[in-house]
Amino acid sequence: MFTITSISTGLTSLFFLLSGLRLYFSWRKQKTFLLKSFAIFLIFFGLQQLFFFLGTGPVSLDQTVNVWLWAIAHIFMFVGISYFLRFPLYIRFPRFEKLIFKIALLYSVVGMAIIFYNMSKVETILTESQVYIFKVPAMAGLTIGIFTTICLLFSFFIFLNEGRKVKDKRFRVRSFLIALGILVFFIGGPAHNFVTTPLLTFIVDFSLIVSALLIIIGIYIPVGDSKLSAEKEYVSAPISGPKIKW
Repeated sequence: MFTITSISTGLTSLFFLLSGLRLYFSWRKQKTFLLKSFAIFLIFFGLQQLFFFLGTGPVSLDQTVNVWLWAIAHIFMFVGISYFLRFPLYIRFPRFEKLIFKIALLYSVVGMAIIFYNMSKVETILTESQVYIFKVPAMAGLTIGIFTTICLLFSFFIFLNEGRKVKDKRFRVRSFLIALGILVFFIGGPAHNFVTTPLLTFIVDFSLIVSALLIIIGIYIPVGDSKLSAEKEYVSAPISGPKIKW
């Protein structure tokens, strides 16, 4: 059965997967850290939305089946955001990028253990308007919320700050677009837990598509002789305040 939620998440999944593959093939031609980080993020988030699509009606309306698909979807969320975090870390704290990435993956393993442990407490509701809702226990919701909030807000402020520092307007626009895309994504993702009508469901999922568009447009803004050399400019940009010797 196709519900409003499954149709909406299915469209979002398709867009993110196609966008991620587009970046992946660009990365094959020009292997930059920027492309790799965002390609993995978009593909993995597309897979997360794919499992949300499968878990909101098309496969089954059985609660046990759909809660399993909901839980599996979060594996891709954790891994995707962990990879997404690498680029802003590479910009601002290159010495600690690999260490923090490993910590994020470790948190992901612990987070998934908590989610699987709490699966029996997750409830599903199909409203009269065909919106499929997951009622998540506090511990699982908190585990997901802490991770996404820290990672996405950190990334947002890094891109915002770097955009203020660079002199080239094209790099500045690139940073601000990516930062705005992250902010829209940060707002649109958690909003799924509060929508109960078809219109709001489509608006929330459309906001995720807008966030991906902003990020992709930012990445492909032509800069000098190369469209995709952002990390060189970011790393060479002066760091505000006194330099710290690690």
